Amino acid sequence: MKKQLIFFLILSGLFHVHINGQSMPDEEFNALIRTENGGWVAGDATFSVFLPDGRTLWLFGDSFIGTVNADSSLAPGATMIRNCGVIQNDEIMEARYNGTFNNPDDFVSTLTPDSTWFWPEHGLVENDTLKIFFSEFGTNDGPPGWNFEFLNSWIVFFTYPDIEYIKQSMLPYYSNNGVVYGDRVLNHDGYNYIYGRKTESGFLKPHVARVAEGNILGQWEFFDGAEWSQYDTASQRISLYAVSDQYGVFEYQDKFVMITQATYLGPQIYSLTSNFPSGPFADRKEQYSTPYPFADIFTYNAYSHPQFNHNDELLISYNSNGDFWSIFSNVEIYRPKFIRVPFSNIDTSFTPVNISYTHQSEEIICYPNPAKDVLHFQFGNKNCNNIKIYTLDGRLLVIKALDRNKVINISELTPGIYIYQIGNITGRFIHN
Repeated sequence: MKKQLIFFLILSGLFHVHINGQSMPDEEFNALIRTENGGWVAGDATFSVFLPDGRTLWLFGDSFIGTVNADSSLAPGATMIRNCGVIQNDEIMEARYNGTFNNPDDFVSTLTPDSTWFWPEHGLVENDTLKIFFSEFGTNDGPPGWNFEFLNSWIVFFTYPDIEYIKQSMLPYYSNNGVVYGDRVLNHDGYNYIYGRKTESGFLKPHVARVAEGNILGQWEFFDGAEWSQYDTASQRISLYAVSDQYGVFEYQDKFVMITQATYLGPQIYSLTSNFPSGPFADRKEQYSTPYPFADIFTYNAYSHPQFNHNDELLISYNSNGDFWSIFSNVEIYRPKFIRVPFSNIDTSFTPVNISYTHQSEEIICYPNPAKDVLHFQFGNKNCNNIKIYTLDGRLLVIKALDRNKVINISELTPGIYIYQIGNITGRFIHN
């Protein structure tokens, strides 16, 4: 019960303090990401992939594996690896990397690990397979700390739900159109939309491709500014505004929201919106300016985590960094930070979602949970003939009639977490 309670405090947005419609730090979530997990203590990137069984896979780039002292210094023996995963299951955090705690290795290695490495992007689960985009990097002659260059985009395949490595496949598009794909994967209307970025006139501009769901290595289409083309060289930017190296797009209340941070390591976090997944993304609004609590640090690559949208607020992370050697005496320099942004600040058309999210009402019992085909309900003498099913962001999906045995069929739903409402009582269930 403790695990379930903490998880749904997080999901319900109760793990933060919000004042007068302002964007605010989410201190409790900041603490959650720092809980004991078996080795990961700091890193950047901070992507998250929401898994169909309700878990979240956090993906980090360069990461320290080790132990943190009470004064926030790294204990002797801490090691940096190029990428790391952390699986969040309720409040339990489990680090995923190869090797051992004392001799760790990357969560995923390239085919030439002596000279190249992977930094993570976003991913998805389909056909019982987890598919994660990774960017391959190598070194160049730049100044220390910045002497890296992008080489290629890859998709790495894993078993699901065990998340064991299967294979990796290189995408062929970068050499043709210069777009780095994988910032976000968005499923919509039978397609997976894959967002990327391309350097144009010294700035990164967002681009998008799409492919039929279930066939990630199939025939991609590329948005050319007006329609979808089979030619990767036809790809055109989907916003006049620049984006950071890492940005996210998600669907919310019939609109598409982009979250990005200012270019060149600026502190401003912006939102943009569009009526279509292919843009154009406009109506840019500054939502937050990151503080600099330590000397000589910078922040970068804000990213949205919509699986934790609740109480009409969006969870956003951003990364911080600074002098490499200073991290050993203060690991907080290199740990992600989390904030909450009210959806009404992103777009005034977004309406409040007046649903109270709870794990399990004392008045209504829902089982089995998770469920695959049917859900059973037990409740007293309530005169309720139907049940409403909502997405996690409060969109009404369907109203189903309860039969005399208080059973409903859910086989047509996409795997994921849903909210049910019977009368004025709400709860949640997982469909797998």
